[in-house]
Amino acid sequence: MPQHFEVTGPDGAVYDIEAPEGATEQDVLAQVQKASRLAPADEEAYASLAANPSTTKADLKGFASQHGITLRDGDIDAFLAARNKGSRVSKRVVYENLPRAPKASLAQNIGAMVGTAVDGVLPGVARTDRGIHGVIGNAAKSLVSSEEFDPAAALQQGKDEQDYAQARFGVEHPDASLAATAAGLAGSFALPEARVIRGAGLLPGMGNAALTAGGYGALSGVLNETGGGNLENMALGAGAGAGMGAAAPLAFRGLAGASGIVRRNVPGADATARFLANVPRRALRQPLAQPGDTAAAQAERVLNRQLEDATISTGMGVGNVPASPSAIAVEVSRRQALGIPAVPADVSEVTQRATARALRGEGPATSRARTLLTARQAQQGARVRGHITDELGPAVDPLRAVDDINRRASTEAAQMYAEAYAQPMVLTPEMRGIIRTPAFQDAVPVAVRNIRNAQRDPEALGFVMRHDGTLDPEAYQYLSTEGFDQVIRAMRDNGQAAMDTSGFRPRNTTNSVHINARAGDLRDQLAAQNGAYRDVQGMYADAMDVRGALENGQDVAKLTGPEITAQMGDMRAPNAREAWATGARTALADDATKAGLRPTTNVAQRTRQQLGLSGAGLEAAAGDRVKQEAVEAMTGRPGALRRLDDRLEAENQAYATLARLGPSSSRDEQALADTLKALGVAGKAATGGWKWAALDMLSGGQRGTFGFRRGVDERTAALLTEGAPEAIQANMAALERRGALDDQHRQRLHSAGSHTARLGISQLAGVSADPAPEEDDPLAVDPFGVRFPQYQLAR
Repeated sequence: MPQHFEVTGPDGAVYDIEAPEGATEQDVLAQVQKASRLAPADEEAYASLAANPSTTKADLKGFASQHGITLRDGDIDAFLAARNKGSRVSKRVVYENLPRAPKASLAQNIGAMVGTAVDGVLPGVARTDRGIHGVIGNAAKSLVSSEEFDPAAALQQGKDEQDYAQARFGVEHPDASLAATAAGLAGSFALPEARVIRGAGLLPGMGNAALTAGGYGALSGVLNETGGGNLENMALGAGAGAGMGAAAPLAFRGLAGASGIVRRNVPGADATARFLANVPRRALRQPLAQPGDTAAAQAERVLNRQLEDATISTGMGVGNVPASPSAIAVEVSRRQALGIPAVPADVSEVTQRATARALRGEGPATSRARTLLTARQAQQGARVRGHITDELGPAVDPLRAVDDINRRASTEAAQMYAEAYAQPMVLTPEMRGIIRTPAFQDAVPVAVRNIRNAQRDPEALGFVMRHDGTLDPEAYQYLSTEGFDQVIRAMRDNGQAAMDTSGFRPRNTTNSVHINARAGDLRDQLAAQNGAYRDVQGMYADAMDVRGALENGQDVAKLTGPEITAQMGDMRAPNAREAWATGARTALADDATKAGLRPTTNVAQRTRQQLGLSGAGLEAAAGDRVKQEAVEAMTGRPGALRRLDDRLEAENQAYATLARLGPSSSRDEQALADTLKALGVAGKAATGGWKWAALDMLSGGQRGTFGFRRGVDERTAALLTEGAPEAIQANMAALERRGALDDQHRQRLHSAGSHTARLGISQLAGVSADPAPEEDDPLAVDPFGVRFPQYQLAR
């Protein structure tokens, strides 16, 4: 309930004062001292007199003397000087020579100081809190009928009391009040921020800052009832806060970016920043910043940015893994385990392009990288040969293999042939028919020549010779089994010679088909009546089948899938498929070795084309599935081609890394380019284009300009062309650390912008919207130094 006091003022008048509960007599006395001198009409008269430009110092002193007011000459002079400058006149009247109100107690000062600090965090919280306590107290007293329940009055009374206490504390203890306000402002940075939108990018930062500042602006506004009221202040605070919040991170990022450009490109800026950064590091005995650190950090920063949306190939050209530094390290390690001297540049088109840009420069790291990549390519042929033999089996000398097969077959068949040739032979009608064919007739002279070349006698085998030493072509009834067998072999040689050799590969003709058919018929006739011959022919035919399979396998690059499948169906020898696979891998391995002698050859891609693998086209695709299945069936090694394709894909990407490189620039060329750019900047400046000259000078894009660019290239080359496993792990870890540091830096910038915007809008929304007197008006200065609550006074 309100309290009533009777107070006698300095003029002898007695005042009946209605004051809030809790106010002391000293508080009421101070209020009387502020309001008891002049009636409102007299105050208006005084204000009008003071505002009149023709009013002099004497006029003001005379008015004050008539009404019992004492004015100091210095205050009047200051007022007149301010009025002449256009300052407005306050309607408040200040009285002198009145006793001051007593100072507040320690408990009151502590409460005021805490309130001042809390208002520094969020304006209006302290007075609102005291008002709420007043409402609670009023409600409790109304329950026992000791006070009428009036929550609105109780809320306002509590707010007024807190305002009075803090204002008096600020006058009586200005340093402590300033410290409390500063502590509150510092504490405001501990208030939570919005983290609704994830990410360290600019847009998430702007969105979160807008939500943060808008929310605190609305909260500060709703605690301020001045001006248009709480709801209007809340809306204004929310809108202005959202705008300030969205703009603050953008401004902070812009300032940071501008400082980075200056540091990278303005001579001496980086050295100065490095010197300042090393001052505390020396004191703390921490590692000092080095001249190349800024360029190295920029190289890592740019590379991380380029990798954000990139993927890496993880086998057979499949790129479905995000290109993070850790994933790059894992993939390079996997390739190196397969025998490929992979480097980080190989695993993605993004890293290949970055390497190509970096290696156009000239420096220790870029020169070393070029040498490494060139030497690696020179060994690709040998590596591809190793990949082939690892996955498909060892390569052999084809001529020696065929000779070994023939020698082994002859040795094993010698005893069986002797037994077969010793058997009697019957000339059947079918055999007589074959004898009359050109295929047989043409083969007899060849057989005789072969026998004589072997230093044997044709007549011993049943061939009839005339007196002049020529062969009697009609006398075949005496041929032995061995003699017929010699003719069969000659027929097969003639059939091979009759094939068409004009095309891509030899093809059977009608003549060769018939010759081979007659040779087969004659062999069958002999086998039907000679069991030993049948057995030895089967074994020897198997040996010839193996030899033919080995020879056919060497044509693997020319054969189609259906052709390989057909050859597989014709094989009768149990080891013919292995012979075919031996011929194929030997031919592939030998071709890789030969192709590798030309450093510009992509040996891996050439081998893939020969096998119909996924890289056979212009880009990674399914390839010739039929051929792949046929080759794999011949080798009898499930999954071998897929594993080989994986290795060849890694080799192909290693080749692509080198192939992307253009000619490097010499130091003289780079110096010339820098000089020309500097001249261009100077030319623009000389012709008045200062804005464009400054832009050219300061804009280095992502890679900087002039000497800084070379530092970026050096670090990029070192990161992407390192081949040592331990160094690769360290480099990729450094990239990840740089990414984390950059994210933290962006978050700090966003937080700084968010805090700044929140702090600014909170204080702005909490400022009283009521008009205040001009502080340069000497008559507007309260001699008590306190703005008191507006108590209701009753005379």
